[in-house]
Amino acid sequence: MKKIMIILMASLMSFGLFGLKVSADEKFTLSGKVTSISLTDQGGVINVSSKAGRYGKVFLTYNLKLDNPNYTSQGSFIGRGVGINDDGNRNSGSRQGVWKREGNIITFHSLDDVTDGNRNFCISKLNLTDETLEMTFYPF
Repeated sequence: MKKIMIILMASLMSFGLFGLKVSADEKFTLSGKVTSISLTDQGGVINVSSKAGRYGKVFLTYNLKLDNPNYTSQGSFIGRGVGINDDGNRNSGSRQGVWKREGNIITFHSLDDVTDGNRNFCISKLNLTDETLEMTFYPF
């Protein structure tokens, strides 16, 4: 019975993976600049600013957490983004995902929920040496 339950749970979880449909044709990218980094024993906080098309000037915060003391170069994060365009319109979004550092590059994989109704899968690469962030958004 235990094996049947495990197989059933694994099957149901795999169906959920196919529910996220992203299109490489609809992706958009932006480049940002790190404005501050604060480190703690539990992780750290990274702040970034950028220009983001219809969202205008955007400010992002990544709250990094070290979830596993055996792997200090990866973990999870939550974050926020706020954009104000030239007309003064404001949108914000919540971000949550995982991160991994390889050398001087931190890669973030996140799911974002924006107040204008858009949802994105986002892959971000932060270069710690030149303090830049390259983000690619895949709407779904």
